[in-house]
Amino acid sequence: MLEEFLPAIDFAALADPANEEQLLECVADSVDEARYWQEPDEMDVALADPRLSAALAPVAARIAASPAATWWSAGLDPSRQVFVDKREGSVKAAPAFQGARAVLEVWRDQVTGPGTRHRGQWVGGPWWSTPQWSILARDLERYGQHPPVVAATTRSRPGLGAVGLLLEEDTHEAPMALCWPVRPSGSVRVFEIDGADKWMELVSTYGIDVTGKRIAHWSIATGLDRRWIIPDWSAAASDYDAVHLTLNGYLATSGRALSMDTESATFLAGWDPDVSFWLSDVLEVVGPPQSWTAQESNPARRWRPAETT
Repeated sequence: MLEEFLPAIDFAALADPANEEQLLECVADSVDEARYWQEPDEMDVALADPRLSAALAPVAARIAASPAATWWSAGLDPSRQVFVDKREGSVKAAPAFQGARAVLEVWRDQVTGPGTRHRGQWVGGPWWSTPQWSILARDLERYGQHPPVVAATTRSRPGLGAVGLLLEEDTHEAPMALCWPVRPSGSVRVFEIDGADKWMELVSTYGIDVTGKRIAHWSIATGLDRRWIIPDWSAAASDYDAVHLTLNGYLATSGRALSMDTESATFLAGWDPDVSFWLSDVLEVVGPPQSWTAQESNPARRWRPAETT
């Protein structure tokens, strides 16, 4: 059935750099469908069919070769980083990037330890493998507008304030966002995740057992009953200032259960394409923010610069 539609694809259009936004919207469709806290739905099952993968391989090859997708495999670009602030209300203060190490210590405590059972079943718990903590109400009261943070940034692209505006898992559908240009204050040590092998290298080097807090979601999402291991970001921070996931790395790794051995596996979940997590306090704001507004017709998709008065 699919083979009937492939001849109708305009491969010349895929090679046009002007179609970058169109390609990114296709990626956004995939990113929006990421759900690591439930069983695969009918679409997930259909897309996992090897016959479908084989039929779509020529399309994927053309997209990968497109000039519009050249940067999908590129490493972190320190000169084009943007912090997307979707805080609602009238808060306009510049973000303060401080306390990353303190966050990572709290994060380590939050991801380890036993899970929760109800009537013999694992329940609840976080589902992401990012180095971000769950900020509680008491934390907000303690720190006010500037709690410690492991900052997440993405690059800017022509016509798009930040890749993170469009490509965001578990989208926070705020009506507007401020895009702050940021830059590291000096040279930085960056670990690049450009595929499953690099993610597994991180896990092998800094692995921490998170089975108790992740098994409720990840075993349901993957169908695997394993020990779950992810990188210990508090340990990785001793060697790296930032961890960057390329867009191609996201497509090749995110949502795949990767076996470390016969008893354990790892899972990259909750990451966004091209995101960089900053494990050290090296970022600084280097200019005023640009305000972007979500279009009412589809706020999770199209963003446009806000009108200035």
